[in-house]
Amino acid sequence: MKAFQEIIQESIVCLNMTEKDGLDVIEQLVRQAVQQGVLKPEDEEDVMRAIINREQSAPTAQPDGIAIPHGRVSCLTEVVFLLGLHSEGVDFGAPDGQPTRIFALMLAPQSSGAGYIQFLAKLCQRLLNVSIRERLLSATSKQSVCDALL
Repeated sequence: MKAFQEIIQESIVCLNMTEKDGLDVIEQLVRQAVQQGVLKPEDEEDVMRAIINREQSAPTAQPDGIAIPHGRVSCLTEVVFLLGLHSEGVDFGAPDGQPTRIFALMLAPQSSGAGYIQFLAKLCQRLLNVSIRERLLSATSKQSVCDALL
């Protein structure tokens, strides 16, 4: 598996999202992965199903405006990270009742092992930091997002 820094630098970032609900945000992020050639168009439905199934079994909305939706899919051979930033935030069922503004979407190969969990743990650790979240929400470019997370 690629190193944390490499996955972050290869990430797909969507700034200033305006979708009206969390599933629309996720759908837009997945659509961006297709448009940028990271996912094949024919895999979009399977990827959405994997994410939705994961959300239904254990919601990924966290306090402080964060959600970390993720899923394992057979169409990938490497971890893919997508970050959506929503200035207003949307209801995504966070335990603190606050709107979700940071969507850190991770897709992993079906066969991925401990490396996937390590990436997720490192990402969560960073997102718990208030100053990193503030930097993300004020980011104006993919590079400023990467700088904040690294």
